[in-house]
Amino acid sequence: MSRLYDWGTSVVLEQVDAPAPPHNGDLVIELEAAAVTRLDLGLMSGALASKPDLPFTPGTAGVGTVTAGEPELVGQRVLVRGAGVGLERPGTWAERTTVPRSAVRVVPQDTDAALAATCYSPMVTGWAAADPVGRIKADERVLVTGPAGAVGSMCVQMAARAGGRVIALVRSEKEAAAVPAAAAEVLVGRNSENMERLGAYGGVDAVLDTVGGDTVPALLPVIKPGGRVVLIGYVAGRTLTIDLPALLTADVSLLPMNMVRRRVPDTVFRNLLTELSEGTLRLNTTSFAFTDLNDALGALTGGGTAGTIAVTM
Repeated sequence: MSRLYDWGTSVVLEQVDAPAPPHNGDLVIELEAAAVTRLDLGLMSGALASKPDLPFTPGTAGVGTVTAGEPELVGQRVLVRGAGVGLERPGTWAERTTVPRSAVRVVPQDTDAALAATCYSPMVTGWAAADPVGRIKADERVLVTGPAGAVGSMCVQMAARAGGRVIALVRSEKEAAAVPAAAAEVLVGRNSENMERLGAYGGVDAVLDTVGGDTVPALLPVIKPGGRVVLIGYVAGRTLTIDLPALLTADVSLLPMNMVRRRVPDTVFRNLLTELSEGTLRLNTTSFAFTDLNDALGALTGGGTAGTIAVTM
């Protein structure tokens, strides 16, 4: 099990007693793999508004088998996430953990553990960005920023699947190599030549922005009047400063993504996971041994790994 003893420090791996028998509808999960995410980093930094008591076991998502609790679920393979797991109550960075029934969804027995543990957030965010929020239609020109990342790569594939002509905007040739093949075009950098290409044919119909920062004001001139921007991430900056007359003149809608409030139907989740398992959709996942958890955290903070990161038990 991993234990965090102070905010802003690494976790310590140690042996502890097995979880107590479940009560009040809880389930005991024997974990196969756990996700390592930026939300976990936020918890470890102590920057989140709500902080659990220390020492604490982080880990906001994982996959494993139910070994005790609701009889109908015992023996079932499940995805664990939500319901405060890894934020308010002990998380998935452990060989075994106890979670509420509301934190699990059954997953197929043959799904790769690391993929199943890490896919939920990028997978359903990409789906929501292209479908219920972005409303991507056939033949629309769709610009995706940060398309080499986990969420961005799913946005590329989902927008293309909706019939959009996807243009991927990256910062470097290295990132360009990691963009899914579903992108119709890959542009490196926001130079004048690429801005002209984006502005061709009247501009782009929609932007799926996973990076934030100054992206919207910089791209506003190449978005069609009546176009829309789905605001998904903010790795390039948490503050959006925009000239209101320019935004009103452009008549562009800003659509914030909030996956906390959005309910993802079980059928959508199952269908997307099946597509990932079969290779129809692709998500790069890098796995580390659980004993190398701090190396996995280093890979996440270093930014050199495209896609998701997992530890396997």
